Amino acid sequence: MEFQNEEIEKQVLSAMMLFDDERLEAFNILPSVEVFQVDKNKVIAKAIQAHHDAGESINLETLAVTLKKSNLINEAGGVRYLTSIFTSLKHPGHIEIHCRILVEQYLKMKTYFIAQDLLAGSTSDAIDIFEHLAKIQLQSDNLLASTINQTEENFQKALFETSNNWFNRPAGTVGGYSTGIESLDKLCGGFNAGELTIIGARPGQGKTALVVSIMRNLAKQNIPCGLFSLEMTKSELIQRLASQESEVYAYKIKQNELNNLDKDSLKRAVDRMADWNLKISEDGYLNIRKLRTKATMWKNKFGIKIIFLDYLQLMESVNPKETNRVNIIGEISRGLKLLAKELQIPVIALSQLSRRVDERQDKMPMMSDLRESGSIEQDADVIWMMLRPEFYYEASSTTKIGDREYPNENLCIIDQVKMRSGSTGIKPLKFDGPLMRLRNYE
Repeated sequence: MEFQNEEIEKQVLSAMMLFDDERLEAFNILPSVEVFQVDKNKVIAKAIQAHHDAGESINLETLAVTLKKSNLINEAGGVRYLTSIFTSLKHPGHIEIHCRILVEQYLKMKTYFIAQDLLAGSTSDAIDIFEHLAKIQLQSDNLLASTINQTEENFQKALFETSNNWFNRPAGTVGGYSTGIESLDKLCGGFNAGELTIIGARPGQGKTALVVSIMRNLAKQNIPCGLFSLEMTKSELIQRLASQESEVYAYKIKQNELNNLDKDSLKRAVDRMADWNLKISEDGYLNIRKLRTKATMWKNKFGIKIIFLDYLQLMESVNPKETNRVNIIGEISRGLKLLAKELQIPVIALSQLSRRVDERQDKMPMMSDLRESGSIEQDADVIWMMLRPEFYYEASSTTKIGDREYPNENLCIIDQVKMRSGSTGIKPLKFDGPLMRLRNYE
C-alpha cells in the first residue's frame, strides 16, 4: 500500500520554512511530525519543530547548520534537497488543505497496520481474542484522539458544560459520584471524573471493606463501576457484598452457618443484586497496560463510570526487566492518573503503607508512609489515610477528633491528607465488623 504523498509534504515543509503564520497553522493542525511519511521529510520536519519550540528563527541556512551539527544532513537528503524544498512552494495559502491531506494519509496508514494486526491475531490460537479485540479498540481510540486537535472553541463548550452543572445541581448534592457515606461526601465532594484517589492503610484497617461498601452504595444508585482485585477472589467479594446487602454476618455465610431467616434475607439480597452493573476482574497478573485495556473495554461496552483497584503494590511493570519497585510504582501511579483523565472517570486505588506506621507511637498514617511511593503523592488528586484505633489501642479508650472524643470500639478514622482542589480534614466512620461494612458514624 502507498500512503506517501511526497509533493504535498514538500509543499507543507516549504511553507513552514518561509512563513511564520503558515508554520503556526501547520503545527496547529498536525498532531505530530510523524505524519510525514517520507523519511528525509520527517527529519527536516523535526528540525523545524526544534527551532520552532525554541523560539528560534527558521530559514534555509539555520536548518542546514542544525542538521549538519546533528549529523543528519545526509538523512535529510543533503543541502541540495533542502534547497529544493525551500524553493518549491507553488500554492501559498493552501497550508490548511495540505496539512489535512497529510493527516488523512497518516490515518489511513495507521488504520491499515491496525487492521493487519487484527487479522493476524484473529488467525492465531496463541492469542486471547477478547484481550486482542480490546487492544485493537484501544489503539483505534488512541489514534483518533491523537489526531483530533483541541481548538479554542472547546473552551467555550467546556465552560458551558461545567458551569451548567454548577447552576442546575440540586442543593445539597455533591459534584461527583456520591460515595453513599455522607461524611465522606462532605470531605471530598464525591468522586469526580478524571481524578485519582489513593486510599492508604496498613493491613487489617478496612481498605477493602471501604471499597466494597462504596461499590454497593454506587450500585444502589445505578452507577456502573468496576473493580480490579489482585488480592481477593470474585466469590469472596460477592460474599462481602451480599453480607452487607442482606445484613447476614459474613462469617455465617463463609462457614455455612445459615438458618432459614438468613437464607431468606440472602435470597432477597441476591435478587436485588442481580440488577447491579458491577464488573470484577480477578486477574492474578496485571500491569497498567492490561488494566487500561480492560477498563476502556468496560467503559465502552458496559458504561462503567468508576474504577477501583485493590491494590496498587500487587501490580506488575509493563517492562519485565524493571526490578526497581519505586520506578514500577511510579509507572503504575502515573498510568492510573492518565487513565482517569483519558476515560474521564474517577479511579480509586488502594495502597499498602510501610511498617514505619507500626513503629511510631502515633499510629495515624502520613502521606510519607505510602509504600514504595515513587510518585503516588504527586500523581494523586486525593489521598485518604485509614486507621482503626482499636487495632492498636484499647477498645475502651477514646480518640479525639475535632472537639469530640470517640470510643475506639468500631471506630474508623479517614484522614484526607491531600485534596488537589479542596482542603484536608478528618472524619470518623463506623466499622461494622460482622458485616465488613463502613458507614456514617452517626
